[in-house]
Amino acid sequence: MYLRVEMETDMKITVDKESDALYFRLDETKIVESEEVRLGIILDFDENDRVGVEFLNISSRATEDELKTMEFQSA
Repeated sequence: MYLRVEMETDMKITVDKESDALYFRLDETKIVESEEVRLGIILDFDENDRVGVEFLNISSRATEDELKTMEFQSA
């Protein structure tokens, strides 16, 4: 099951319960490089060094209720 949240920008947040992952994607550009910066946290870079972030094993990082109610602040 996927949960997708779309913001006013092209940023998307996807929760994939089957693979137990949460993914923040800034836009739909092609990813050219990925780097695991910590165990289970992967940064994806496009050709302009913009980043998407993937969190693996989210069920051990947050409860299902926490994932249902995300809050965002903008400056």
